[in-house]
Formats: sequence, structure tokens, C-alpha cells
Amino acid sequence: MPVAEAPSAADASPSAPPASEVPAAALYATYAVGFASNGVGMMLKVALPLWAISLQLSASEIGIAVGISGLMPFLLAIHGGVLMDRLGTRRVTMAYALATVIACPLYPALPFFAGVLVLQLITGLAQTTVWIGAQSLIVRFTKGQTRLIARFSVAARLGTLLGPVLVGAIWDLTGPWIAFGSIGVAGALVLLALRQVPEANDPAAAAQAAVVGAAPATPRERTRLRDLLPNWRDYAHAFSLMAIPAVTFIVVMTVLRNSSTGIQTSFYIVYLKDIGYLGTVIGLLVGISEGAGMAGALMAGWWEKYFKPHWVLIGFVIASIAFVSITPVLGGIFVLLAIATFGRGFAQGLTQPVIFGILSRAVDSSVQGTSVGLRTTSNRAASVIVPLVMGFVVEHVGLTNSFYVCGGALIAITLGIALYVRRLPDFRS
Repeated sequence: MPVAEAPSAADASPSAPPASEVPAAALYATYAVGFASNGVGMMLKVALPLWAISLQLSASEIGIAVGISGLMPFLLAIHGGVLMDRLGTRRVTMAYALATVIACPLYPALPFFAGVLVLQLITGLAQTTVWIGAQSLIVRFTKGQTRLIARFSVAARLGTLLGPVLVGAIWDLTGPWIAFGSIGVAGALVLLALRQVPEANDPAAAAQAAVVGAAPATPRERTRLRDLLPNWRDYAHAFSLMAIPAVTFIVVMTVLRNSSTGIQTSFYIVYLKDIGYLGTVIGLLVGISEGAGMAGALMAGWWEKYFKPHWVLIGFVIASIAFVSITPVLGGIFVLLAIATFGRGFAQGLTQPVIFGILSRAVDSSVQGTSVGLRTTSNRAASVIVPLVMGFVVEHVGLTNSFYVCGGALIAITLGIALYVRRLPDFRS
């Protein structure tokens, strides 16, 4: 479906189930999964740079340590989405949530660079797959209803608001052992929330069946070992979705959108620590950014009433990159830093339901997990590349100038994408 023809955010897609047919209990359980899983992710993103600084890692090592968490998701996110479509979103998500609970408290037990890398590989894959599961669940329930997707985004952003503040304060008060242990405890909340989600692989279909009194779906075939292994055909099928212009657009813009997060969860924290801020204040600033995302998510529908979704996405991606790139200009003044991080978070939060809405309207419900996995692959490409590149840029031009160099390059690329999209028939008004 061409993006230019997409319905406004306030409207449901043609296949959207009426609100009365969407099971409220399952929706709230999915909101809880988004809240807890995003909270765990942001707690890790704050704690890891603080841990790397305490281990006295170099700038390039910090960039590698932060970026490598996205390597396994980059390689296996599509496979994770396919597994959810094949084996059930809830089952797969619970397995990876359990891995997060086990791995997070182990960071202080391996206080060296290689240990950090190994744990980053494990937790990066586990936490990302849980987030894919949360997205797949909400997309299947809502069938593209941006209003309900926005509520999910608000719940997820609430987790990312509270998580950084909590882990920053725990770090200052108790140190790394309790801080990483608290992340493991937060991961257990994801498991509790997932237990409340219906078993059916397609919750909307299950809800409709319940309304009309239909018999439950036939049980799945027994899982075989080869079903758990990556298959090149699944990857080929996932990338074939990029034949849809809206999917290609989302994949590219996801890389650029997540680039500002790559900066904020790596050298933004290093910069604040370098100018003397405590972990609690750093967590508060990151939390302000994520909390602003709640307001942004609620405004997505309003913006889509007046502008096409692709222009809303492009404009606010540029804004999010700009707000984090000006960090050194603000002179370490807390109020100015808070305003800038609020602006970045608002832009990020607004773009999330827009992305989900475009994607859910562009592909069939039977491949929602695969499409989310494809989007997450591009997302994690940015999380690998941006901190890694910025780490080496820091060593050549300094920490302050690296914000200008990287931010300027990313904005230039986004503007280039905008000029290209403007020429495509599928995106013309």
C-alpha cells in the first residue's frame, strides 16, 4: 500500500476489528509487556556505559561494547520474528525474557572487556527479541488502529521514563551489583506480564472467535529442531517485503530514527559523566527524554490529520537527531539539557506509532512478526554502527566535536532521503 494513500492515524485500517472486539485484558497485558521490556532495555543502556567507565575502557572500546549489543539482533531479528509467526509470539517472547533475567545480574561477575562483550551479545539479542514480541502482539491485537498503538507506545515510554532514573539512583547508592541485579528483577516483570497474554498466535482472531462462539484453533504441529534454526528462505521472504514501498521506507527511516538513540545511550552518557554529572542525574535526563516520548506518542494522530505519515516521520527524525547533537552547545546547564532531551524524546515518541501504523497497514497480519523482525534488523544496524563509528570519531576529533560530525552527517542523509522520496509516485500527495 502506498504511504501517500494511508489513512490518518485517527482512523483504523480497513481490517481493524471494532474496539468492542479487542479483548481489554489482553490489551492491558500487552501494554504491561511493553512497559516492562522497554524499561529493562533502557536500564541496561544507562548501566552499561557507567559500567564501562568504571572499568576505564577507552572511547573505541566503549563504542564497541555499546554497539555490539545490536549485532546478534541485526543478524537474527528476522529469524526471531519468523519464529513468532511459526511457533507463537508468547512462547518465543517468554523464552528470551527468561534469558534476560538470567544474564543481566552477571555483568559485575565479569569485570573485563571480553566479559562485557559476551554479556552484551546475550542481553542484546534477548531484550530485542522480547521487544519484537511486544510489538508483534500489539500489532496483531489492534490491526493498525493508531489510537490503540499510541497507548501501547505510552506504556512502553513510561517504562523507559522510570527505568533510567531507577537504575541511576541504585547505581549511585549501592553500586553495580545491585544495579544489574535490579535489571534482572525488572526482567522478571516481563515474564509475569506475558503469562496474562492469550496463547493464540493471532489474538485478534482469537477474540473474534470468542465473540461468535467459535471453536478454538487447531493445535500447532510439534516443534522440530530445524524450526528453531535460521533458514535462508525466511530471510529471503522477509527482505522480499521490501518490494512494498512503505516497507522499504520504514526500514531506511528506522535506521536514521534509531541513530539518535545510539548517540544518547553511548557517548551522551559518557559526555555527561565527563562533565561531572552523577548517575542519578544522568538517569533523570535520559528518563526525561523517554517520558517526553509519551506526550509525543499521543500527538501522532493529530499530526497525521494534517500531514502524510511519511513527512511526519521524516520531520521528527531530523528533530530527534538535532536535539541530541547540540548537547555540547548547552554548556552543561541542566535546564537546557533537560529541554533538549525532552525535545529529542518527544520526536522519538511521536515517530513510533507512525512507524507501527505504516507497517501494519502495509503488510498482511500473517507476516507481522516477520515485518517487525525486518524493521528491528534495520533498527539494530543503527545501534551497532552509530556507537562504533562515533567511538572512533571521538578518538580523532574529540568528544565534543563528535556530536557535531555525527549529527550533521545523519541529518544530511535524512534530508537526502526526503528529496528522494519526494520524487517517488507512491509518496506524492
